[in-house]
Amino acid sequence: MKRELDTKESIKTVTSNQFITACGLEGISLKARKLLYIAISQSKKTDTEFYEYEIGVKEFADLMEIDASNVYKEADVLTDELMRGFVKIQEKNSKSWRKYQLFDMCQYTENGSIRFEISKQMTDFLLNLTGSFSQPLLHDFLKMRSPYSMAIWHLMQMKMKSKKPGITATMGFDISLAELRKVTGCTDKLKQVGEFKKRVLDKALREIFDCAGVKITYQNIKVGRTVEGFRFFAEGIAHIDLNRIPLAEQERIQANAERLKKGEPLQ
Repeated sequence: MKRELDTKESIKTVTSNQFITACGLEGISLKARKLLYIAISQSKKTDTEFYEYEIGVKEFADLMEIDASNVYKEADVLTDELMRGFVKIQEKNSKSWRKYQLFDMCQYTENGSIRFEISKQMTDFLLNLTGSFSQPLLHDFLKMRSPYSMAIWHLMQMKMKSKKPGITATMGFDISLAELRKVTGCTDKLKQVGEFKKRVLDKALREIFDCAGVKITYQNIKVGRTVEGFRFFAEGIAHIDLNRIPLAEQERIQANAERLKKGEPLQ
């Protein structure tokens, strides 16, 4: 069955948490990952199966930030990548694993549109999710220019339970270095922690700030002298530190907020 594509800013990319940390996605290129997330985001909570979607040349060019004259070549390359793509699930403390194909079909039509359908094998990761799942905004991902940023933000949104900090809130969460290396495909490269931070993590955090409007800082978590992970602190782009506002002013603001609810004049 076919359904209209929806890429408005409120659309969410809903996946199981197991999908986010699965092996296989770390090698996917930026444009292929974006098309994958577009496809994933089209599923609705009530869906029991995947639908076929079609995207026109102009919309595809805009979303992928490419020249419309290059759509045929770009579409051919990245759909090849997605048709070969898979996720690999390996149980903890076990050598057994299972691989799942990402897409069942990709097509370039005579009128210049691209059709695609997610593999039925992905059902358990993307449909009828009731347990551990995440739902970050698709729009944040589409603005990013690095697959590292997309992978790290997806992992962080899992830790943040798909929320962004409010204007006065700060959210804290821990991520191990091993987790970050796994989702970015850096398990066997950039061995020095300083190099990994400089070339992957710090760049991703700058892009997350630009694209998702969340400022994230971190501290090293060490075991002895070895960095094992990081403690992250997230603030909204318009964060207000209440500690810098006098208590009397905070009370006045709160009192006025209550008056607004009651329709009373402000003081």
